[in-house]
Amino acid sequence: MQNAQFPAIVASFTPFCRLPIFAEKIRNEQNLSTPASYFKYTPASYHGRGLVFCMIEAFPLVPADSLQPTSFFFNENPPTYKETSKKALSLLQQEMKARSELQGITVTDDFSSDELPEGSIAYHRIWGFITSDCQWYFSSKQFERDLLAAEANPAITCHFLHVNSPGGEAWYMDRLSETMRSLGKPVMTLVEQCNCSASYYITCHSSFIAALTAYDTIGCIGTMISTCNYDGWFERMGLKLIQAKATKSDLKNKKTDDLLRGKPEQYIKEELDPPNEQFLAAVLASRPQLGNLPEDDPVFRGETFDTPHAIDKGLVDASMTFPEAVVKAVELGRSYMEIENIKRSALNYL
Repeated sequence: MQNAQFPAIVASFTPFCRLPIFAEKIRNEQNLSTPASYFKYTPASYHGRGLVFCMIEAFPLVPADSLQPTSFFFNENPPTYKETSKKALSLLQQEMKARSELQGITVTDDFSSDELPEGSIAYHRIWGFITSDCQWYFSSKQFERDLLAAEANPAITCHFLHVNSPGGEAWYMDRLSETMRSLGKPVMTLVEQCNCSASYYITCHSSFIAALTAYDTIGCIGTMISTCNYDGWFERMGLKLIQAKATKSDLKNKKTDDLLRGKPEQYIKEELDPPNEQFLAAVLASRPQLGNLPEDDPVFRGETFDTPHAIDKGLVDASMTFPEAVVKAVELGRSYMEIENIKRSALNYL
C-alpha cells in the first residue's frame, strides 16, 4: 500500500521529460491529446507533469486478479474514479438499510437531484492518490464541482467526506482550500485507514474529523518531491544526453537540473517552501486548536500519528464507526438548518 511518504507533488518528475518518444508512443496508442512537442518546449517541471498525467491516463489501475497475458498494462474498459465511488456508495447504502439507527437517512452522490428529501447528506469519497484532474483517480477539481453542486441543493444539509488517501498532487490545493472555506454547510469527515498530506489539506476544513480505528494514520503535513536521476543508467546503456540552449535561455530548466545534480536549494526555496507555507496556514486557520502547539512541533514537520495521538494533538476530534459518523453528519446538518431557519425568521421581521 502507498504510505504517507508518497510525494505530495507530482509536477516535477523531471527525468521523464527525457523520454518524448515514449510519450508520443503512448499518445498514439491511447489516442491522447497531448502532443509530443509539449514535452520538448516547456519547462522541465511541466514536461514531467505532462508525461505523468499522460501515464496516468494511459495506465489506469487494474486489479491484479484481472490481468491477462495479452493486456499486461491495459484494461479495455477500466472503471473511472466516479464509477468506482458510485459502486462503493451503493454497497454502503445497502449496509445502511440493515442498521436501525440509520433508517430514514439519505446519503447521496446525486448532488443536483431535485428529488432528494430535506436533510440529505452529500457523500464525497476521497480514496487513493490525489490528482488535480484525472478521471481514473480522485480529482480535486471534480471534488470542487461536486461540493458546489451539493452546496447549491437546498435538500442537502451536510457534506460527508469518506477518506482513505496518502495524499498526492499539490497543484490546485490552494484554490480548493478557498472553495472549502467559503462553504456554508458543515463538513463531516470519516477517515478509514489513512489521511495524510494533500488529503489532510482537504479534510482540515471539516467541521468534525473522526477516524475509524485506533490505528489510522493521520498527518504528514508537508511538501516534498521524489524523483530519480537516470543519467548514469542511460550512459551505461550507451545513451548520452545532448542538450543545447539558446544564448538567452541560460536559466531554462536550471532549477530542476540543479535538483537532479544534488543542488536542491533553489528548488526547495522557490517550489516547495511557498506551497508548504500555504498548507500550514490553511491547517492552522481551519484547526485553531493546533495553534497551541509550538512552531517546531512534529505536527508541522511532516510527522504522522495514530488516532489517539492525533486526537491529543488536535488533528482529529474522535474515533467513530461509519454509522456513528453518519449520525454525526445528520446532527451537524440539523444544527445548520436550525440556524438557517432562525436567519430566515429574523429577516421576515425586518
